[in-house]
Amino acid sequence: HMREEKTMKALHIHLYKSLSYRLLSVCITFIISFILTGSMALAGSIASIDALIKFVVYFLHERAWGKVFKRLKLKKHLSRFKA
Repeated sequence: HMREEKTMKALHIHLYKSLSYRLLSVCITFIISFILTGSMALAGSIASIDALIKFVVYFLHERAWGKVFKRLKLKKHLSRFKA
């Protein structure tokens, strides 16, 4: 039960980090898109699509790295018991 709570807490932390980063990035993408196109509607569309795709990619990237670090910690822990 405790392990499940830690897993959910880690999942929420990754989610919040992903959201805050995406909000900052969408503003930058919108500004660049508006400068390049001169259209607020087109810039909004570009920024929206970019935000959605990059949110998912960032979230999955964070989760993957979390698993890598977990495996590295496990290997380090197990190496203590090798003769």
